[in-house]
Amino acid sequence: MHPKLKRCFHFGQYANILFLVFAFVSVLYYWLIKRHNIEVVALEIAAYTIETGGFVLMLLSLINFWKIVRHRYIMKAAMLIYLITEVVIMIMDFNAERLEFYQSNSMALNIGHSIFSAAICFTYLSLEPKNTALEVSIVVTITIILCGMIGTVFQMNVYLSLFANSIAYVVFFSILRFLHSQERIMIDCHGDRARVTEYKSSFFDD
Repeated sequence: MHPKLKRCFHFGQYANILFLVFAFVSVLYYWLIKRHNIEVVALEIAAYTIETGGFVLMLLSLINFWKIVRHRYIMKAAMLIYLITEVVIMIMDFNAERLEFYQSNSMALNIGHSIFSAAICFTYLSLEPKNTALEVSIVVTITIILCGMIGTVFQMNVYLSLFANSIAYVVFFSILRFLHSQERIMIDCHGDRARVTEYKSSFFDD
């Protein structure tokens, strides 16, 4: 496989780790507001800087997939749509007070986001169809993603769904890195050299 393929997995994993850090910083920020009525501007800046960094790493992962991995156009397009959707949700959440139609704790938004994210994850099967280890990892990832719908019971905002996605993809990319290191997943990439076996006989040698 392409020697730089692991970049795709690294960037994807680190992006979602940053999203988890963003979630914890956001919880701390809102806790301070609710409990002590204190708005810490530095925390707010840090939170959105971390989230932006996560999106940059997601973009780098996507770019590397496009450059390195052959075909898989549905998966690549799905990754792009997912990235755009998450950015749009972030922008809408920034402007939630101005947008009357946007409700971050909407049941339809939470359920729809979880199902949409699970469908996007399903496209990763194209990396290597019929690879049992990959199939199991995707089932695990989708299960974690769908757990984000639990937030609808408590009327929590869409960030719980985003949090579930981050955990799911950290797990997923960690498994991909492991499978790649063990050579248990073979992904054809641009520039790969075919393995050629040379056969030599000494039958006609003097």
